[in-house]
Amino acid sequence: MKHRAVSLVVMIVLAVVLLVMLLLSGVSTLGGWSSLVPLGILVAISAVAGLAFSWRRYFPRARR
Repeated sequence: MKHRAVSLVVMIVLAVVLLVMLLLSGVSTLGGWSSLVPLGILVAISAVAGLAFSWRRYFPRARR
């Protein structure tokens, strides 16, 4: 089970690095930083939702 968690973390880090590289190289074609703010908000909300889902799935509360 640990190898899945490690591979997931590696894929997330690579995806974030790739996204940052693509956004920095294409910021002039996207119309400046103002168009990146909604994208950043959406990515942050998606990350929080994904973490909440994973946390509830893999770390359920102890049943009494």
